[in-house]
Amino acid sequence: MHPQTTTRYTLYLDIPERDAALGEARANALLRSEFALALNASYLSALSDGDIVVDVQARERLQERIARYTVLLELDESMPELTDQQTSELLRRELQRALNASHFIRIADDDLQVVLVAREHADRRFALRAA
Repeated sequence: MHPQTTTRYTLYLDIPERDAALGEARANALLRSEFALALNASYLSALSDGDIVVDVQARERLQERIARYTVLLELDESMPELTDQQTSELLRRELQRALNASHFIRIADDDLQVVLVAREHADRRFALRAA
C-alpha cells in the first residue's frame, strides 16, 4: 500500500471535433461531461483508486476541425512510483479504453491525441469552473 500522493496532471488533448461550431463554453462543458461519463464507467481507475477531479482550462483552434484542450486532472495516484513516461503511457491507454467504449464520442469525431505536459504534487484541490 502506498501513501496517498495528490498529484495534478496538465494535459493537452488534441481533438478532431464532431461539431467545430460549438462555442467555447459549450465545448468545454461537453468535454467535462464526457470525462464524467468515462470516470463513472471506471475508466482512468488505473491512475487512482479515488476520485479524479477534472478541470477544462482552455480550448484553442489548431486547424479547421482540430481543437487543443488544456485539461487538469487532480487525483491521488495509486502508483506514484511510476515515471512520468510510464504515467503518460498509462494515461493514454486508459483514455484509449474509454474511446473504444464510445466515451468522448459526442465531442470527438476520431481518436484524440493525449500529451501529458506536467505532473506535479498538488498542495490543495483546485476549484472547478462553472459550466
